[in-house]
Amino acid sequence: MPATVTLDWNPPPGMGPDVLRTWRAFYRHIGREYGVTPMFYRQMYLAQSGRCYICRTARGMHPDDPAGRGGRRLGVDHNHLIGNRLEAVRALVCTGSLSANTCNRLIARYDHGQLSRAVKLLEAPPAQYLLTALDGTYDWTDNELTGWLT
Repeated sequence: MPATVTLDWNPPPGMGPDVLRTWRAFYRHIGREYGVTPMFYRQMYLAQSGRCYICRTARGMHPDDPAGRGGRRLGVDHNHLIGNRLEAVRALVCTGSLSANTCNRLIARYDHGQLSRAVKLLEAPPAQYLLTALDGTYDWTDNELTGWLT
């Protein structure tokens, strides 16, 4: 558990009571769980232009919007191997949906090696590499082909 973080936050003028209540609860949660202060959350939000760090498509609810308009709040992604503390925080990502397609759920599903291979697949498709090797100048055996791309 991280050290207790005080909820030192001055809501923007005119923030509605329901919006205020949900932001306070959210800030208490991320402070208790990760040691993230309201100021640091806002700074990360602005540094990421209010978008999910991974997909850059999902726009999060702006912490300064008194009406609480916009999409969902961006979630605090952290490294579970390090634990629930500020040093484990990586970025703000889209989360909270029942859909399995939020970035938070997608990166939780795969380990680092799997995600690295996915990037490699997109940058240098292994099937194209194999096609080049299978140019007809050599008669590959099944044993030679087995595991060649792994």
